[in-house]
Amino acid sequence: MATSRRKNAAVGLTGFLHRESDIYYQWLEGPEPEVLKAFDRIRSDDRHGDVEVLDRQQTETRSFPTWSMGYGNSKTTSLFDWAADHDAPLHPPRVSDVLAFMTECAARQE
Repeated sequence: MATSRRKNAAVGLTGFLHRESDIYYQWLEGPEPEVLKAFDRIRSDDRHGDVEVLDRQQTETRSFPTWSMGYGNSKTTSLFDWAADHDAPLHPPRVSDVLAFMTECAARQE
């Protein structure tokens, strides 16, 4: 995590990573070339399998402007519990729900 934060900060990436058991959700934002490079590194890393992009969009504002990489896990806040409480499907997940969940997690950590 420390390496990712350092690398992200150096190239202007921000975002949030959440781990739920062996499932990871990651939000990356920043200059498109840098986001694509980071994604290529993630996808080519043998430790990652079944990497799937849920959404790719360009926006004017960042959702996590102060986080080179925020982090949450099921011990602090469970995505599965949050989804059940908010009637949010996870199969397949809606990008708006994942972002809302991560935004809440980040707000609790600030």
